[in-house]
Amino acid sequence: MNILFSSTDNQQHISIDQQHSAHKASHARWLRLATVIMCSLTALSTTIATQPQAHATENTTGTTSTMTSTTTDSLTSSQFDQFYHYNTPQGFLNDIQSIWKGSDGYYHFMYIQNPLYKHDGDGTVWYHVKTQDFVHYENVGVSIPKFNGVWFSMATGAIINNDQGFFKDLPKTALVAYFTSYIEGVQKQFVAYSTDEGQSFTPYRDSAIMSAPDDHTDFRDPYMFYDSSSKHMMMYLAEGDKIGTYASEDGISFDYVGATILNAGALNGKDLGTVECPNIKTLRDPESGEEKTILFFGANGYQYGTTTGTYYMVGHLDDNNIFIPEQQPQRVDDGSDYYGANFMQSSNTQITSLAWIGNWGYSAKDISDDNGITYKLGSISLARQLTLTGKAGDYSLSSSFVEPTALFEQALTGSATSITGNKNLLNITRPSAQNAELTFTNVDNAKAVDGHITVKLEQPDSTVTIIYDADSGSYTATRSTSRLTDADAIYEYTKVIAAKGGESSPHSVTLHIVQDQSSVEFTIEGSGKTYTMLRLSTDKQSTINVNTDGQNALSYTLNTVSTPDAQNSSTTEPTSNPSSTASTSNTAAKTTNLKGSPTQAEQEATVHVAKQSLKQHTHAAGNMAKKLGNTGSSIAWPLGMSGMLAAVGITILLKVRKASRHGTSRDLLALHSAS
Repeated sequence: MNILFSSTDNQQHISIDQQHSAHKASHARWLRLATVIMCSLTALSTTIATQPQAHATENTTGTTSTMTSTTTDSLTSSQFDQFYHYNTPQGFLNDIQSIWKGSDGYYHFMYIQNPLYKHDGDGTVWYHVKTQDFVHYENVGVSIPKFNGVWFSMATGAIINNDQGFFKDLPKTALVAYFTSYIEGVQKQFVAYSTDEGQSFTPYRDSAIMSAPDDHTDFRDPYMFYDSSSKHMMMYLAEGDKIGTYASEDGISFDYVGATILNAGALNGKDLGTVECPNIKTLRDPESGEEKTILFFGANGYQYGTTTGTYYMVGHLDDNNIFIPEQQPQRVDDGSDYYGANFMQSSNTQITSLAWIGNWGYSAKDISDDNGITYKLGSISLARQLTLTGKAGDYSLSSSFVEPTALFEQALTGSATSITGNKNLLNITRPSAQNAELTFTNVDNAKAVDGHITVKLEQPDSTVTIIYDADSGSYTATRSTSRLTDADAIYEYTKVIAAKGGESSPHSVTLHIVQDQSSVEFTIEGSGKTYTMLRLSTDKQSTINVNTDGQNALSYTLNTVSTPDAQNSSTTEPTSNPSSTASTSNTAAKTTNLKGSPTQAEQEATVHVAKQSLKQHTHAAGNMAKKLGNTGSSIAWPLGMSGMLAAVGITILLKVRKASRHGTSRDLLALHSAS
């Protein structure tokens, strides 16, 4: 509300007697105002103390989750937010769900989001996003909510279209989602459908269609595809150390037909632990024309000096659509933080992939920015284009970035040489959202790159170190941060990971590094390999430091990466009450009377401010009351509330009294805005 004051251009003097009379009248008015406020506070505290406490609850089958007020700042803002990667608008982001091309011309995908992460009422939903280029993203919102009376929190699953009319009772334009939800700890499969292009989903059945036998059996993350030749809907489930295969004639009743075993016995002694998030795609060898089936899955590489990651195996499907491996598993990305990935068949020779930039070894631990522990965490990798290379029996996937070149700012280029070795080739501080192409050659053009090349990305709270060994064509990557305090998390985060990065002793090698606020992704050009890591830093600048102990020359190109258009909506489920703000535009700021003698208009404004302050402080006290009420104390709670409300009243009186006696109308407006 705007408060307007009338004034004259000339101040008028007031006699001593007039001032005395004005003060007496003012004291009387303050006494009446104090009485009104204190009586109101007393009545309010008595009413609250004697009324039963009401809680907003989410009722589910067997579970009631109590919702209390939360501080939304830590859920909706974070200094770790990326500049040009996709960020979740609220809470925690992890596994990517299906990626598909919609009839609207957009690519769509979903991810698992916990909008109230580590707060009362938390739980996971499927959040819907669309993009035209995998650079600019638009939020659609929550498509599949949690605790809807049929399922609890959402886990991983798959979305398929009904374009072949498998579901006779649904339109061919419908989307059908299969997914896991944990009911009393038991992993169960559910199915839902959408007729609005994935904006919302309706349960296709009002109960689970499949269930694990108990709460310690892995039976989750369904991947689905329709086999038009057999007219069966196929389901692939992660079941510990195997991928179970199921077939159905109606999409509801599934029969077990076999499994792909992924334990140490089947993998030549290699133990990848528990597997999850299966996905199946096909790729055609562009040279031979041979089509191969690719099984993707998440697994554990701890026993082999690395971390959890996304793996793939090349093979084929047998007559029952069971995947038969022909090669040993390999990683889609050699880094520590390309996980919960999903895949879209772009063509018969290319697959597009997105992944969560995170790792359960540290991402779910307490992570602090400058404001304390943050509960808004999670971003999505640069998209990858995957193609099949090699030959029969020795195939691999070649991975390349979908680069945000449209966001690159003007390039900075330069060069440096090291004739004697052991030289710093580059030391430059740039914005942390940075594209860097570092090309190395030997100073003697007839020779190969030699020795070691060390690249450090340094910030006050973080360091990333990449050491490339030109003689072997391999590298190591490690990092440190001051943003973690948990010992186990620090151990996992600071692991030194080694990987192959192309041929040994190359004549030229280019290290392409793409930095953002909370991630580093890089590739050695021509290797077909990528590396993704989470970087926990709040600093907006990064120093690129390049050293070599060989006789090498550096040519570099650096581009700051600008921020794309803002993502256009926040989480719509659950809703939160917006806070109101008061405008002070077009408000007169002149004063006409001596301090201590407010005009009638200013006195009325003072009363208005007091009432507004009472209303807003009482609302804040009410929120605190909810927290106190949840302690369950029927004695301490009313006493605490009465004392707190009394303190609120005294604070208001002191503020208003001070503003009236020693301030101007501008002071009153400032008090109004502050309240």
